[in-house]
Amino acid sequence: MHKVWLLLLPGFPLVDVSSMLAVFEAANAAHEREDRESAYEVHLASVSGGPVLSSSGVPLSTNALPPQLVGRANTLVVTRRPELLPATSEAANALGLNAWLMSSRGHLVRCAVLETGSPSPPGPDIGVAPRQRAPVVRASLQVRERAASFTEGVATHGWPSIEPGQGLDLALSWLAEDCGEAFANTLASNLPYPRSQRYGAKRYRSPLIEQPSDDARLIALHQWIAMHLREDLSIQRLAKQIHMSTRSFARFYVRATGLTPGCGVQQIRLDSACRLIETSTRPLKAIAAQCGYGSQEVMRRAFVRGLKMTPREYRRLHAVSTTTSALPSS
Repeated sequence: MHKVWLLLLPGFPLVDVSSMLAVFEAANAAHEREDRESAYEVHLASVSGGPVLSSSGVPLSTNALPPQLVGRANTLVVTRRPELLPATSEAANALGLNAWLMSSRGHLVRCAVLETGSPSPPGPDIGVAPRQRAPVVRASLQVRERAASFTEGVATHGWPSIEPGQGLDLALSWLAEDCGEAFANTLASNLPYPRSQRYGAKRYRSPLIEQPSDDARLIALHQWIAMHLREDLSIQRLAKQIHMSTRSFARFYVRATGLTPGCGVQQIRLDSACRLIETSTRPLKAIAAQCGYGSQEVMRRAFVRGLKMTPREYRRLHAVSTTTSALPSS
């Protein structure tokens, strides 16, 4: 069994710690449902033991960090950069972590340090288009190093850190390493808010809406299309809206977006349908009509063609009540 040590220092980010705990707890629960041994043994520790106050003012109870780790399957998460602690006895003890880390390096396989701060909470539309896989999150996780280089880096350059709010994705990235990407994605899809930016079911978003063009004419056109999905959206009407001839508009649109005007309309239509399915319990027939699909069956074919799933499957995937019963084995 892999041991995870969450070393709490005063002022630790409570949201990051609680989300990491939720990931490991959910992973263990999934293994138990399949009559397998729990994958993780999680320890809340501190330098001296006892309650440790978080940045939110909420204390968590801890046990004292052992003099040295045992075994070779250990992960260490330091929940705040030690040198940023105020001048207290706890801070003085924390400065000895460098020596402790060097002595324990042979028993560690992963290490990370959480930064403190006020991360921007993810909004309801955290998902991105399938090919836009959260590059900011990937970059922040690059500081995740194996124990040897990590401990050498601490000794030479001080403590590196993960950006605030990235504890959830950090834990899921470790889960993906241990149990597979599919397991991590399925588990992430069923965790409560906040949702992962990197793992789990990705909500469909049209790049035409999420990444607006630099051309103000296209921005206005795409906004207009989204507001008139039930109307005639022929290429002639789109060209008239942007004050161009049909032929000039068709060339202009393909050059600017890489799509034909018809494909652009379908992409925005699908984007609108996905948002409505995610945020409402309206019947799919009503959503199909609102988004300009000729029928519910036409919308179903558009989803299968564009997302490889039906609208019902998309709704089930993003429903709050989804359970983790379908978690795969590692």
